[in-house]
Amino acid sequence: MTSKLTNDPLTNYKGKEFHIIGGKRLYGEVKLSGAKNAALPMIAAACLGEEFTKLNNVPTSLRDVNILIGILQEMGAAIEVNGTSVSCKRGDFPNQKFAPIRASEIRYSLLLLGLAAAFGENLELPLPGGCKIGDRKYDLHILGLEKLGATVEENERGLYLESSKLTGNSIEFYLPTTSGTENVMIASALAEGNTTLLNANTRPEVIQMAELLNAMGAEITCSNRVVEVKGKSSIRGGVEVTVMPGWDEAITYAIAAGVTGGEIYIPNFNTSFIKEDVRHLNLAGVQVFEWGSSLFISGKGDKKTFDLFTAPYPGINSDMQPLFATLALAAKGTSTIADLRFTDRFQYVEELKKFNSDITAFGNTAIIKGGKKLKGANVRATDLRGGASCILAGMMAEGETVISNIEQISRGYEKIDEKLRMIGGEIYLK
Repeated sequence: MTSKLTNDPLTNYKGKEFHIIGGKRLYGEVKLSGAKNAALPMIAAACLGEEFTKLNNVPTSLRDVNILIGILQEMGAAIEVNGTSVSCKRGDFPNQKFAPIRASEIRYSLLLLGLAAAFGENLELPLPGGCKIGDRKYDLHILGLEKLGATVEENERGLYLESSKLTGNSIEFYLPTTSGTENVMIASALAEGNTTLLNANTRPEVIQMAELLNAMGAEITCSNRVVEVKGKSSIRGGVEVTVMPGWDEAITYAIAAGVTGGEIYIPNFNTSFIKEDVRHLNLAGVQVFEWGSSLFISGKGDKKTFDLFTAPYPGINSDMQPLFATLALAAKGTSTIADLRFTDRFQYVEELKKFNSDITAFGNTAIIKGGKKLKGANVRATDLRGGASCILAGMMAEGETVISNIEQISRGYEKIDEKLRMIGGEIYLK
């Protein structure tokens, strides 16, 4: 019997606000949840299997995870949820030709196209959602699927995919795309023949999905921006895999310690996936070091200015630049941040200005003149990471900060208010 997630996190946050009293130094232990951007594609990939594959350490209280599981269940996939463990197999997927309209609420619904194509089924998908951070194209998803033999058309309702038997091919992306790479990997796992994907995004989440698929019976190599897939007639599944910890969460809490002058440690985590982020944290005066199986972060020293450019892995992910912008506010002097992926991902800048900060953005660049005393403000979470940057600014500001539209933050952080309170932050849900 398939169990369903009944506690939609959106109901806990919709219409509510975060109230923060700033100026509190953060101390103590922070336990990371599973990485959202690893768990979502792994859930979709596990549905290729004929037998149940069990995923552990899934952040099941995140809104995006809830939505994807619910959509897959409604479309016939067999999915059982038990705490932070999620077991998946194909079941009757897809039992309908139209994906539910709420698929438009998350970007990872695009992976439904890869799943349907893999099984030689047709599917109509509403245009995907996610953070509104500029021009987030899905043309590379379409390119990859069509190179394998599917056809994808856009109409007034969304994207319509027609697929029969896919055939492997050589595909080159004009830029590395994370979810586009994952979509082609899912579709080509059951294609006839071999697929080579050049200029792929081979960041840790993509590599872990490849490891999952290989354990399930696929044959994939994935490294150095090249993915090679030997298609199989079927994928058995029937394995158990643990989702990696949330490296993005680790960076968020490290910056929280940095801007408040605190000290935290993160158990069961190391810097292997975040070496460039750690380099910039150290440059900025936030000391990060490993001891045993834990990560220790000290923000007690003076903060220093830095210049940051986002880049495909192993560079700094575009997701992280709003958080580093807040760190730059704590440093006396001028820092610059250039986003080479999403050139207009700076909606959060207008919100940070409300804290009495000196930050401007133009083109693909933000200029931050740090060192000013921040004051609490009424702000709005423009998107997931923009909302997190407002939490960080509120933590270092004098007085009270109120953040609205916090359901955006709930898309990517499990119980962030509870975790911050456990290390001394004054943040409350009202």
